Amino acid sequence: MDIGFSGAWFTWERGNLPETNIRERLDRGVANEEWVALFPMSRVQHRPFSTSDHFPLLISTDSMNTYPRSRRFHFEVWWTMKESFEGVLREIWESSSEPLMEKLNNLQFGKKGELKKKLTEELKALLMEDRDDETQTKIIDTKIHLNMEIEKDEVYWEQRARINWLKFGDRNTAYFHKSATIRK
Repeated sequence: MDIGFSGAWFTWERGNLPETNIRERLDRGVANEEWVALFPMSRVQHRPFSTSDHFPLLISTDSMNTYPRSRRFHFEVWWTMKESFEGVLREIWESSSEPLMEKLNNLQFGKKGELKKKLTEELKALLMEDRDDETQTKIIDTKIHLNMEIEKDEVYWEQRARINWLKFGDRNTAYFHKSATIRK
């Protein structure tokens, strides 16, 4: 049985021009009665896409719980990808006599993921609109900016993977051996 969905009514789109644009619901979340009985809070979301012509489907089996994280300072490589990074860094460096770590701690680049979430919501709304040249231009522009945010996210997670490698890889030969043999 189809378990329904939330989000746009379509999961596939083809054509960049309003007159050639086609939308269909090709992808579905399906389950049998036993699965639905096991996961009564389950839901399928049609998430907006930025590079594929298909929406990704997110299947959740319960409500999303978020927990607060610690507020320790960590330098984020993705900050350097923001256009304002150098200017903000120079301004803080020159305007204060605080120690370096305090200066870096004061860098304000917004919370990670806020712009990505905003662009995703904007793309969702644009995808629901009727297609004309202006809307299509906005969709393409939003996808470009969303892809840049996704790239920053990849840099963020790459930095964390490297930290784990340095933390566990150098100290544990078994970890290194296991990592090397998995790559083969």
